[in-house]
Amino acid sequence: MRKILLIGSDDNLLKKTSEYLTNANFDVITATEGASGVQKTLEFMPDLILCDTDTSGLNGYEIFNTLQQINSTAIIPFVFLMNKVSNEDVRAAMNLGVDDYLEMPYELHQLLKLVEIRLEKQEKIIGLADEKFNTLMEHSNDGIFIYQDEKLSYVNKKFCDFVAYSKRELIGMNLVNIIYKDDIHLVVDKFSRCLKGIHKEILVDLRAISGNQKIVNITLSGSITNFNGKKNIVGSIRPVNNLEKEFFSPRKSEINITSREKEILELICEGNSNSEIAQQLNISDRTVEGHRANLLNKTESKNTASLAIFAVKYGFYKIPD
Repeated sequence: MRKILLIGSDDNLLKKTSEYLTNANFDVITATEGASGVQKTLEFMPDLILCDTDTSGLNGYEIFNTLQQINSTAIIPFVFLMNKVSNEDVRAAMNLGVDDYLEMPYELHQLLKLVEIRLEKQEKIIGLADEKFNTLMEHSNDGIFIYQDEKLSYVNKKFCDFVAYSKRELIGMNLVNIIYKDDIHLVVDKFSRCLKGIHKEILVDLRAISGNQKIVNITLSGSITNFNGKKNIVGSIRPVNNLEKEFFSPRKSEINITSREKEILELICEGNSNSEIAQQLNISDRTVEGHRANLLNKTESKNTASLAIFAVKYGFYKIPD
């Protein structure tokens, strides 16, 4: 069920709108003032936010600006609910980057139509970004995985090759099922400590049992991230004799990435070419190329796929739901 966060100070309108959207099969969360709206966004990670610009405490503009500073919430579609809309109000909202607006009082069927259109558009954007991101992952030289709810939710082709299992066999499998029995306790402990926040990263040499029942010596590395509103471990495996310093080596605190580089890094992760990035940011191709080179150097990444994994690992890019 898609989640919608409704932020506003008018209790009657909040109740009326919430009940209507709930009856339309949406999971509706409400907040009656700005700070609560920000807190509930972080807690529930809604698919769409409907926000009254005149909300008490933090107003709608302040809520939007706050959420734009957080990688995981900046991509959530945001719609302003506005009283007495003027051309200046609309321009101000659009210049901020708000996705849409609706003048109050509104007809509930109009609101529902807007919600459906915005969610459908976001789904298409996420689908395209997900396709491009997966393409990057499939071209990595390392075995990439995402581990959620004690199951593998994503593996790339290299991961399958290293452990001699098909992707169909691995998705949904508990990772311990392919680990040599004497190493299971060590790996479970490492994962548990990372998920609890005791350790920020995992780096461990272990023995895996391949699909053809051979022992494979590998190095596993990874870290915690949020995906689909849940904690995950995103990481890589590689044969031990291939162990070398690459995209899991730098620490985020030691890497100075500018705001422009962050923008370009996100667009790279979405699979955009230099020309496409230049067009979106209104800068030259040469400037993009320079920033890309700087990012590869700063993150010690060898290629675009390694750079994308770095971005996910350190929270510079959120994998689309």
